[in-house]
Amino acid sequence: MDVVYILGKGSLAGNEELRHSVRSLDYHMLDLDNVYVVGENPGFLPSAVHIEAQDIFEEGWKNTYAKVRQACEDARISDTFLLMNDDFFMLSSFMGKEWPFFAIKGANGGTCGAYAFQIHAPMQIEKELFLKVPFSLDQKACRSWRSFYANFCHIPPTLIDDCIIDAYQCGGDFDEQAKGKEFFSISDDTMGVPGFGEWLRNKYPDPSRFEIAGTPDLDRSR
Repeated sequence: MDVVYILGKGSLAGNEELRHSVRSLDYHMLDLDNVYVVGENPGFLPSAVHIEAQDIFEEGWKNTYAKVRQACEDARISDTFLLMNDDFFMLSSFMGKEWPFFAIKGANGGTCGAYAFQIHAPMQIEKELFLKVPFSLDQKACRSWRSFYANFCHIPPTLIDDCIIDAYQCGGDFDEQAKGKEFFSISDDTMGVPGFGEWLRNKYPDPSRFEIAGTPDLDRSR
């Protein structure tokens, strides 16, 4: 199965989070084939396929939706792919084709359907099905294409709490927060929190097969 990353220009760490997200996939995704990056070119993943896409909308959800559609229209990408964000990190071995459809426990999708699939988690996207779903950039009420897609297609959810590492350790240290989880996500400023970058580098120390061999990580003094 291929993996698709949607990448904008909002990284506060020069896309270092993407580097380690891809490493985590290379460690743990047993059926990983190709990696595609739709959006900005990070410059350090020469074995990944870059698909140019600009953020032309003021609303962020429109930009991400347009990029996912662009991926679905690209014949090179596998019929079903795993959609990733640069701030998702895998923690245990898995098959992409068996990845659950996670939704937020105790929440609903509001105008987008019964379940809240707008969770910080990877998501399987079936290209043909996604393109047939009656969702568009002109949506007035529902702003979560993730929730609309999964609810409209009656995909059974796996209900969990959102898995975001607390960068300021209000919920315990990083290892304790990650313990027992299949994956985790971070917030925009987490890479700049003292100690977190080093913890992430220690967790995924080896370059992925998609990186430039010998390319150093960014400034380790963060």
